[in-house]
Amino acid sequence: HPSLGEPLYRLYRVRQARFQKGKTALSETTPQRPPFAALWFKAMRVPFLQATFVPVILGSVIAWQIARSFNWGLFLLTLLGASLIQIATNMLNDYFDFKSGNDLQVRHQNPFAGGGRILTAGLVNPSTHLLVSSSCLAIGCLIGLYFVLSLGLTQLFWLGLVGVVSSLFYVGPPFKIAYRGIGELIVGLNFGPIMTLGAYYVQTGTLNVVPFLASIPIGLLIVAVLWINEFPDMDADRAVGKNTLVLRLGYAKSIAVYVGLVALSYVLVIVYTLLRLFTSTTITYATLIVLLTIPIAMKAIKGLKANYKDPHAIIPANAGTVMLHLSFGILAIFGFVIGAFAGL
Repeated sequence: HPSLGEPLYRLYRVRQARFQKGKTALSETTPQRPPFAALWFKAMRVPFLQATFVPVILGSVIAWQIARSFNWGLFLLTLLGASLIQIATNMLNDYFDFKSGNDLQVRHQNPFAGGGRILTAGLVNPSTHLLVSSSCLAIGCLIGLYFVLSLGLTQLFWLGLVGVVSSLFYVGPPFKIAYRGIGELIVGLNFGPIMTLGAYYVQTGTLNVVPFLASIPIGLLIVAVLWINEFPDMDADRAVGKNTLVLRLGYAKSIAVYVGLVALSYVLVIVYTLLRLFTSTTITYATLIVLLTIPIAMKAIKGLKANYKDPHAIIPANAGTVMLHLSFGILAIFGFVIGAFAGL
């Protein structure tokens, strides 16, 4: 009907406008799916692989310094196996935190805490996520078994077993290690002595006290990384009964522990040197080069003390602690290399 044409046209335009508005709002609230490589790069938390690279390289360098034993093929295979175990651990932690509702309780956008957010954003199907993490763990285990069965490195089985159990049950049932207030200790053990000793053992076929002692400061600093990253998650952890040690101790004591972890890392290096606990071919004066990282440590401590309750203002301190672990580790490695060449 001619008289109805204009009203119908107006009604059509109104509905079109509402549809476009709803479409725009939906696109703003729905997370954009990143490219395939970037998606899995984030899901695996690849930037955090420094936790594996530092101790594996350190143990291998010490093997070269003490025993003049270094095989590139074994080194790269060790690095790959250990990295796959860490990737599996990262992804399994995210999977079980998603299933428990822990990550759904996170309200902040701190990139160093709250998990990878891949599952909570619906970017990856949980079953696919679990399949990839389990595959990484299986391949990592196969590499370890190759070392044990083909190369006769039987002691590596026990070191690897600790790592695999920790990977499966850090937040996964039935043990849920992180819920019991010992998760931080397990992380320090795995990414300190176990990986450093394991890398040394693969190269030399023997165990030695030197890589063990050299790994303790590295282990303390990776605990410091985890420790400060738990501050923004305290409310979310409390909501699901994830009683981390940081949550159990509270803010004031946890800040003191963080300072203690960082300070003890430096104290140990100085003690190793001053007491000459080892011969000149092991812990050397050259390792004192790690003291150059003290300004990074001081800045991170200051940032934590000032912003421990603010999940966003604390981000520079989170990043600073990661950088402290990385720079301290690199300089410790250089210290052993320099000591070997200089004959200190």
